Amino acid sequence: MIQKYIVTLLLLVSLAGAKVEAQINTDRMLTIGKNALYFEDYVLAIQYFNKVIRVKPYLSTPYFYRGLSKYYLEDYVGAESDLNTALSQNPFLVDAYNVRGIILSRKKEHELAIKDYTSGLKVDPDNINLLINRGQSKSAMKDYEAAIDDYDIILEKDPKMLSAYLSRGSTKVNAKDTIGALADFSTVVKLNPYMSEGFASRGFLYYHMGKYEEALADYNKVIELKSDVAQYYMIRGSIRYQLDDLKGTMSDFETVIEMEPRNAMAYNNRGLLRAQVGDLNRAVEDFSRVLALNPDDLLTLFNRALIMLQLGQNRQALADLNIIVDNYPKFGPAYYNRAIAKQKLGQENSARLDYQTAYKLDQDKRANDDLASNNSQKSDEKDKDKKEKGKKATRKKTDKDIRNYNKLAVLDDFKEQDEAEDEFKTIRGKVQNRNIFIDLEPVFGLSFFSADTVISRPSYYESEVEAFNNKNLYTRKLKITNREIEADGRAAVQLFNSINGISEELNDEDIDEEILLVRGVLYGVVVNYSNALADFDAMIKKQPDNVLALFNRAYCRYQMVEVIRSLEEEKTQNNNISLQGPLKIKTTSNNKAPVDKEVEYIVDYDLILDDLNRVIELSPKFEFAYYNRGILNCLKKNFLQGVEDFSKAIELNPDFSEAFFNRGLTLIYLDQEARGTSDLSKAGELGMYKAYNVIKRYGVEKTASNEAVDKE
Repeated sequence: MIQKYIVTLLLLVSLAGAKVEAQINTDRMLTIGKNALYFEDYVLAIQYFNKVIRVKPYLSTPYFYRGLSKYYLEDYVGAESDLNTALSQNPFLVDAYNVRGIILSRKKEHELAIKDYTSGLKVDPDNINLLINRGQSKSAMKDYEAAIDDYDIILEKDPKMLSAYLSRGSTKVNAKDTIGALADFSTVVKLNPYMSEGFASRGFLYYHMGKYEEALADYNKVIELKSDVAQYYMIRGSIRYQLDDLKGTMSDFETVIEMEPRNAMAYNNRGLLRAQVGDLNRAVEDFSRVLALNPDDLLTLFNRALIMLQLGQNRQALADLNIIVDNYPKFGPAYYNRAIAKQKLGQENSARLDYQTAYKLDQDKRANDDLASNNSQKSDEKDKDKKEKGKKATRKKTDKDIRNYNKLAVLDDFKEQDEAEDEFKTIRGKVQNRNIFIDLEPVFGLSFFSADTVISRPSYYESEVEAFNNKNLYTRKLKITNREIEADGRAAVQLFNSINGISEELNDEDIDEEILLVRGVLYGVVVNYSNALADFDAMIKKQPDNVLALFNRAYCRYQMVEVIRSLEEEKTQNNNISLQGPLKIKTTSNNKAPVDKEVEYIVDYDLILDDLNRVIELSPKFEFAYYNRGILNCLKKNFLQGVEDFSKAIELNPDFSEAFFNRGLTLIYLDQEARGTSDLSKAGELGMYKAYNVIKRYGVEKTASNEAVDKE
């Protein structure tokens, strides 16, 4: 009895020890994840939170931090899903209400955001962040009085909360309380004369009040305090323009271009200034740069056309003006200037018709203006013009009215940047901002040399591969990979030596015949696909049901097709989702010019599919065969069948990141953005960082499940 008691006690102590160790490990993983989050390595942070969730899915904290990481990566669908889980497990998690509210605000769902902020305030009534964010959402809904009430509560609690003064001042600007806003911004400047935001907000308000000297003084101070923000130079340039300081204006716009070489607004404004001072050739250069960045900027196109006319480049001017007329068929100046271009090119009849059209449009405009002169709205506009007398005409950045083509563009608001952007000063870890070529993830094959690109991927296991590796036929282990290391230099020489050694071993009658598979894989690494296929064919002839030989023969044939594609098909342009279809080759006959001929390579695709179908028949749980077949179906434009294959691969392996990515991309291509975004979010969660880039560019902010709830 005593012995039994001792054994039981030892067992309990052992179990308790195991539990403590597991607790320590999950705590450590959580801490490492938080550190990665702090250092903005968001993708890595997600991997650590995944590990905690796998062990303890009932904890709310790792879901919250994973959701926060996804928020920083702009995966709002995935973030909201994680925050929902966190709050379902712990409804007192105040920070989760706050972050989810911010996401809802970004989606313009301010009523729901306010509900979240209010729920958080019930748990923590003194939470300043929740009050500020709720005030901003109320302001966005134009409920300015309620927003100001929230800021008042904050300032009662903390009279030195500068962000509350700034937010209240911005709200007062929207509520037309200029004096109150000026007082709030001045309070910020008084409390902290080293805080650039206070001067920037007050300076921009002075600018809109027409007090340009005061505005310039504030923005000089802003740039003295914070000289690395291009937006500040843009605003100061606009202020100097109103003060007739063209040299200073030009200097500020050039500084913006130095800091942001792709800032179209700065090039446009500099081009207008250059045109004003007669530097026409360089003005055309600036307008051309704008159009290279924004081909749809028709105001800039019209400006370029006018300069081209002055420079005598009439054909280019005519080409630009044709586009303007097509898009603005009632804009008289476009017809008038096109008539001038046509006349200079000797197109007299067509020029005469344009002159007549311009005259008719001008007469119609005069008649409409006379009619509207008695309108009260017109009177209001005249009153406004009187108030702004002396102010040079400008247009807002978002103003696309062709009639304002010759006006300098100014920022619409002194908080032009998104609120979320202000929180993060660097892009380290923000992989969604990287310029990544978007295409389906490649097929998988067997190789001894893998270069994986997915962070913290769980090891893929296939019984057939494990059984092969147990034979120790080669010095390296065989792996399933879709990122094979290319052999070059010394490595290639070593591989050829290995191939020659295997060839000699094959003369031995007692050698394991599966060494043919080894040589076939090595031939594939050195891109000798003909010999690789010969080895796989020989292997399959000996063992018709050899899954690995069938699978890699399909892989090898696919690689051959890809080589042909890369050599003979035009490259797909960047920034497009690419789901390629039939191949194209160029044929020549009788010395005639090359002719594009579409060839579907049906035989090759059919042979590949036959092998994959056979693998699935022999090994129904071999997920990579379904995955590869999904890619083949997409290439053949059988997208629905491709989605079905990717889904089967995911069913067999719920952590199959590439299958989630490819299915998501295919669904977006099929205009099923909600389902596709959800899949891409999962791919990113599993370590495929490029998914966040696709989400940012093509994703939506609602999942399919959310849409179903909305319909209900």
